[in-house]
Amino acid sequence: MAEILEGENLIWKGRPTWKWSVSWMLKWGLIGVLPLVVGVLLDRVVSVPVSWFFAATVIWVAVVVVLAWIKRLDSEYTVTNRRVIVRRGIANRNERSASIDRIQNVNTKQGFYGRILNFGDIEFDTAGSDIGDSDLALRGINDPHEMRDTFDRELLQRDAGRTGGL
Repeated sequence: MAEILEGENLIWKGRPTWKWSVSWMLKWGLIGVLPLVVGVLLDRVVSVPVSWFFAATVIWVAVVVVLAWIKRLDSEYTVTNRRVIVRRGIANRNERSASIDRIQNVNTKQGFYGRILNFGDIEFDTAGSDIGDSDLALRGINDPHEMRDTFDRELLQRDAGRTGGL
């Protein structure tokens, strides 16, 4: 996890939720069932060994489960009263951070599974970045609206401290 500097207060630290991994496995795992469906349909028309299609499906689903686990573990998020830090990668590490002072907007995004399971993404718009630049984002966060509200409260406190509470 990212190092907290002197004078920083930790607001939140974490990784994507397991619910995000499950939704990713559902999406890509269902695609992996297609070879089995094709095999069964082909077997009805022409005699083909369905076991090959079954094996392809099992291998695909196993790969999807492993990749979902890796994708969850390769993301680390840290939010302090001074900055937001997003680390991604296992073999190759990519770290992006932004000062709280540069953050202008905090947005949430939820897909279909996210709405059902109550998880989503939190994206930070920073001063000087292109619109739609979502490299600084926390993916697969539990209750993203509550988390966004926490960040918004921190931004409001920061702004109140600058203006002397006005």
